[in-house]
Amino acid sequence: MRVLLIHNYYQQGGGEDTVFEQEINLLRDNGVTVETLIFDNDSFDGTLVGNALSAVRSLYNTQSARRLDRVIRQFRPDIVHIHNLFYTASAAVIWMAKKRHLPVVMTLHNYRLVCVNGLLMRGGITPCETCLTQLVPLAGIRNACFRGSMAQSAHLSAITLLHKVTGIWKSVDRFMVVTDFARQKILSSSLRLRSEQVCVKPNFVADAGYTNPEERADFFLYVGRLTAEKGISVLLQAAEKEGFRLDIIGDGPLMDDVLRATERTATIRYRGKQPREVVLTALKKCRALIVPSLWYEGLPTVILEAFASATPVICSDQQNLNQIVKNGQTGLLFKTGDSADLIRVLQTFTLHSDHLHHLAQQAYDEFLTRYTKTVSFKATLALYEELVGTVNEAVSVLENS
Repeated sequence: MRVLLIHNYYQQGGGEDTVFEQEINLLRDNGVTVETLIFDNDSFDGTLVGNALSAVRSLYNTQSARRLDRVIRQFRPDIVHIHNLFYTASAAVIWMAKKRHLPVVMTLHNYRLVCVNGLLMRGGITPCETCLTQLVPLAGIRNACFRGSMAQSAHLSAITLLHKVTGIWKSVDRFMVVTDFARQKILSSSLRLRSEQVCVKPNFVADAGYTNPEERADFFLYVGRLTAEKGISVLLQAAEKEGFRLDIIGDGPLMDDVLRATERTATIRYRGKQPREVVLTALKKCRALIVPSLWYEGLPTVILEAFASATPVICSDQQNLNQIVKNGQTGLLFKTGDSADLIRVLQTFTLHSDHLHHLAQQAYDEFLTRYTKTVSFKATLALYEELVGTVNEAVSVLENS
């Protein structure tokens, strides 16, 4: 199997880059021949002319198509897998791959094709599905949902609209999403994709090892951005009122709120932003991870790492999250945005210590069943083999007709 992976790096790194790099290593470690085609957005250089030219090319970049064509001729891949095409790569890479009769997989790391913000939320409204089914996301433009700019929101909307109208999105053989919830949202969207076009393949994390509840310290843990949609205010309200020990790892615009809470409440400890190894150690020591998010989330890596260390998760019952964390099995759920209900659930968790082994084992079993490297590789390879076989059969029929 020869796989060509395509990725367009943003000017600021993010989780998509990490997943892309992990997928490369996973495939290569399991004997798959992999080539990469990398794009970046450096042509958006801040100058008026540079930004204008790059904006036009992002609609359909013929230079990117030619680059892909050269790589296809040299590498001769069996399949093309795109992780991100915004902005320099553009949808031209899909067109070129299909022109060369190659199956195309595209991972949707967010909802960018149907939501200008990409996260199904906007200021003051979390979550938000206003534009999900709209051919033209006018509300996203009007509310400047992308980077607070109406012009940039309109530009991004023009890109996705153009390819809805021309049918390029429908030519993708499989869109890969990380949860069943995301699959249903995409299928109900203005993309109007066929059911078989969208499949679920979760991300993976390394096995951190089962940790017994008796070996854990007496504190709860929050890991993530300190932002409103993450529910950090709900968590702080509960911690200040109930006085349970809480460690907070991360940074963001609400850091000052966290610092003020630590001054008022001695049981709250702010540890700042930490590397992954420190996060993993904290996960293996805490009683449970708390995820108080108000928005849908995707598939938070920290939840997968909690499962991989047999750490129960106490989580808001927001849609999507309530499918990732199973109430009474891999963790406990509380009413989204309700600090009093979070306190109730924490009290239940603390009082019923006999249930902790069950929660820990269920969390670890969930990791072993769904989120290991082996499970992820097998699912990816099975999809590749299915698509390559289908496309080869179709090409053979065309050549013999």
